[in-house]
Amino acid sequence: MALAQNGTQLEWFGTTTFRLRTRGVTIFLDTWLERPSVLPKYLSIDEITEADYIFISHAHFDHLPGADRLAIRTGAIVIANCEAINVLAKAGVPEEQLFRVAGGERVPLFTRDVRDQAKVKQCSLSPAPPGAPPLPHPSLAVMAAHVWPSLHCLMPASHPTEIDTGEEFTGAAHEYACTMDITRGMKYGLLKVGDNIPRSKMDEGMASFADYIADRTRNVFSHCDGGQIMVSFVIDGKAILWNAHLGSYEGIMKCVEPKPEVAILGIAGRANFNGRPFDGSAAQFALNEVSWLEQPKTVIWCLHDESPIPPYRIDTRAATRAIEEKSRSKILDMKQAKVYEFDI
Repeated sequence: MALAQNGTQLEWFGTTTFRLRTRGVTIFLDTWLERPSVLPKYLSIDEITEADYIFISHAHFDHLPGADRLAIRTGAIVIANCEAINVLAKAGVPEEQLFRVAGGERVPLFTRDVRDQAKVKQCSLSPAPPGAPPLPHPSLAVMAAHVWPSLHCLMPASHPTEIDTGEEFTGAAHEYACTMDITRGMKYGLLKVGDNIPRSKMDEGMASFADYIADRTRNVFSHCDGGQIMVSFVIDGKAILWNAHLGSYEGIMKCVEPKPEVAILGIAGRANFNGRPFDGSAAQFALNEVSWLEQPKTVIWCLHDESPIPPYRIDTRAATRAIEEKSRSKILDMKQAKVYEFDI
């Protein structure tokens, strides 16, 4: 498929993985393309011939795997938090392809031709210390990525098999409930499922998940998210924002500029509001996010499709109703592996 030169193309491959094509640049948002066997696979890494940049929201099993193989295969630059980058470096991704961020960075993005010219010093270069790999001068950028700190969602204490975005949750298991509980639960619970549950007691989804996480050579990730990031892609003064989990800082959302025309928002779990469990429903929290972002023209849900482990799915109907009835934003229900065009 030809790259979008003037407009913008977006594809969704399930969970939080998207491919964004615009201004001659191909960008992957997360890389969970090759998943547990029980889940459909829409695109194989071996089929991909072009990727200029890879942005990773965080280092967990359903976001980071595949980034190492895709980066090595295509030469793409990976932009992610230090935990994710350290995992990728250990997996063999060359250091010159790894950019560490924590939120607050503004990153110029270039076409592959310009990046190649910079390697041989045939274009204007960004100022750099001696010995640093050459980078194109920011004036040659075709777009920018504004990286912001964000938050991983929390889980309802009941850990339901399906989550209704209209269900309200209040209180917390303890007064210090936060993403440290996610990290601890990931390390000693979820990622130990093969040790803690007999194979005979697993359903097909759990068995496929256990097999997947057992192969830590092919599927590289961390039990620690490393610090969630949110990215706003600024293209000719317009923006597409990607926030892969149901969590955010109100103040940061409010100060994002330019406000996005398109907002991709995670809608699974219990909302994480400024680092604390949100008292209310996912629908109510998503409506808050849309308000903080000044009601983007289009909102796209992610992290709501089928999962091999509980919660198996997210019922987004309440969240969709809340947005469309109480804001000017409209929900785009993207189908996996279908190309959508945007006038951006």
